[in-house]
Amino acid sequence: MRTKSYSEKVNERWLKLLKEAVDEGVKIQVNHRFKYKGKGLGTWLVGVKRSNKKELKNKVKEIGVDFTFHSKKPKDVALKFIRDLRMDPNPRKGGYITRFNMYILPKRDILPKSTQKEIEKVWKEKFGEVRQWRKRDDIPTRISKWKKFRYNRKENPKAKWFQPKSKMGELYYWVYARKNKPWLMKKILDQFDSAELQELKQEGFIKDSWLEKVK
Repeated sequence: MRTKSYSEKVNERWLKLLKEAVDEGVKIQVNHRFKYKGKGLGTWLVGVKRSNKKELKNKVKEIGVDFTFHSKKPKDVALKFIRDLRMDPNPRKGGYITRFNMYILPKRDILPKSTQKEIEKVWKEKFGEVRQWRKRDDIPTRISKWKKFRYNRKENPKAKWFQPKSKMGELYYWVYARKNKPWLMKKILDQFDSAELQELKQEGFIKDSWLEKVK
């Protein structure tokens, strides 16, 4: 019977410790800061991940730690996003939007088309809508675009704040919401000067009583 080497015995002790952590329900982290029972389990995992020891990596995976879940490679990050969303019984949409915008969207050009399609599929399954591959403009940017449209004599010769979608494009829906939901319009009144406010009042976006509050 072959005698185990010192490194094999050391790895067996780490594997045993890892199994204890997993069985205990500890959130495993593959970084140098992660410790369990005062021992640098995270540092050991980092070493295993970087090594070419396939058998040892398989043992770690059998215990329940998949290194692709902790990878920073774009494709692995995207696959983890897909797995997490698919397995989440009650996904919080806002959290997944933030995660998508931060970690998935910037890497779109280097993600395989098949991975992009899988993200679109699971997003539709969970949220019932198409996942757009672009980041939505923030409120100041939308207001800036709205004003630019208002003062664009070529595209908007009538100098109106609200026009059909054929003229306003995607901005139409955002403006439509402000016209039909007063509480949304009230939030941005301070972004317009007195002349603009009068024009908006004439087009039905705001009421006289609101103007008193912004003077």
